[in-house]
Amino acid sequence: MRASCAGSDWTKRLRFFVFLLCGFSSAVASRTLDPLTVSLANDLGTPISSVALLASALSLPYALAQPILGPVGDQFGKTRLLKIALWLSALSLIAGALAPNYPSLFAARMLTGLAGAGIMPVAMAMIGDLYPRGRQVAIARFVASAILGQILGAVFAGMVADEIGWRGVTWICFAIVFSVAISANALLPKEAASPDPGALGVRAALATYKRIFRNPRAWACYGAVFVMGGLTFGFLPFVAPELEGRGGGGAREAGFIIAGMAAGSLMFSLFLPLLLRVASRPTLMIMGGLTGCAGFCAYALGLHWSAQMGVFALVGLGFFMLHNSVQAEVSEIEPSARSSAFGMHACSFFLGQSAGPLIWSAAISGLGASAALVTIGLVLGATGIVTGIIFRRLPRIVSGAF
Repeated sequence: MRASCAGSDWTKRLRFFVFLLCGFSSAVASRTLDPLTVSLANDLGTPISSVALLASALSLPYALAQPILGPVGDQFGKTRLLKIALWLSALSLIAGALAPNYPSLFAARMLTGLAGAGIMPVAMAMIGDLYPRGRQVAIARFVASAILGQILGAVFAGMVADEIGWRGVTWICFAIVFSVAISANALLPKEAASPDPGALGVRAALATYKRIFRNPRAWACYGAVFVMGGLTFGFLPFVAPELEGRGGGGAREAGFIIAGMAAGSLMFSLFLPLLLRVASRPTLMIMGGLTGCAGFCAYALGLHWSAQMGVFALVGLGFFMLHNSVQAEVSEIEPSARSSAFGMHACSFFLGQSAGPLIWSAAISGLGASAALVTIGLVLGATGIVTGIIFRRLPRIVSGAF
């Protein structure tokens, strides 16, 4: 009996490690080109404002696919969908590395976004199913694996872009995702045969979403992540141009600054168990919004890039303090359809990311970089305060105690 329990525990840990690899590889595939905006513009002969829209090219299909893939994951099988998405992500990176011009790279990034739609939300839904106790911590650690991918990807891309170019960086991303796809296919368990095809129809999906949106907490979750995604991640493509514009550095320094944001979120994942002992989720939401606001306001001071890396760690700490608390609420909205609930969460988040570069471009053009950073920082702070107050007052319709 003891050996059987030990084997089961080992299997659970191995399975969770595969989930961590999925999160890591998805972040590498999605975010590594962020610090290379200037390099891409020069190589492809395209304006920086257009290259910045590659972030939207990835985010928009990611978002729009979620309302479809969520119910597919619940009915067709989450593990099956996750494996298919990993292989599609690998193929999209091949297409990106071979892209001869900006339009073809734009199309390849759209395919990367579509593939990513079946990785992160589906894996989080599976974690919600498998880890009912300590769910918020488990989700935070999974997100931390994606953050680690963002850190290493941004730093690596910034450091080697001059030597191997953005195409070389993309080929390395492909090798990582390809390896993880093989691991997932070998180590994640096979699922039972698909259910009756009628269960995958539009009517069943609409019934699922009707149950989700009957819970008022869903509206608060999805509205908050839309704003957070646009305000925070929408700035990442502008880090390198802003640095170059004031002679503060280039792709390498931008990579370190973006990694600072990810380091802040990793710090949060390490201290989350302690934070949960002393603060409620609504309190964490308010603290997160105010911390992110302070980070953006400090960034507006135009400090040396090494100091800006520390400031962006503050942005990351605040963002994920708010974001993880919302994710934990999403996991409890409709336990019988977690893939759909997390799919709609990702849809809102990445719709926000799609709009983000346009919002930042307009704000920087109209207000200047410093004023735009302060203004949007204040909006992020207000988002955390309002979200925290809403969750203090809304009734908990579906209970999912950890």
